[in-house]
Amino acid sequence: MLGFLLPVLLLLGTPAIAVELKGQNIDGQKLPARAYYYATGGVYKVQVRFHKKRATIYFDDGNQITIQLNQQVITDSNNIEGFGKIGQYPVNNIFSVGLVYDNNWPSTSDSQLQQPNPLEGLWKISLE
Repeated sequence: MLGFLLPVLLLLGTPAIAVELKGQNIDGQKLPARAYYYATGGVYKVQVRFHKKRATIYFDDGNQITIQLNQQVITDSNNIEGFGKIGQYPVNNIFSVGLVYDNNWPSTSDSQLQQPNPLEGLWKISLE
């Protein structure tokens, strides 16, 4: 009996996860937006699709990036922040998988290691 009850209780206790804006579920909708990349200061006209606690940003040139959102309930549609690096896909709140695109790998001739940019991977989305 316990083997049956435990999974049922876990399912009942698991809340539905979706990104909300003004009390509305916006998961799965592709919305026009602007994306600001903190590392470079670049602003891009994009489309964004939300899914659970992630957002996929679609650029005009066909590239895309999936970021992990800092919040699931959006209170300010002009200040949606998240973290993600190009070539990486977030698995959960801690880990991501993918390739690292970096032409600055230290070699034996490098006299010092370059310091990483602390803002690399931080994005801000503003819905239009």
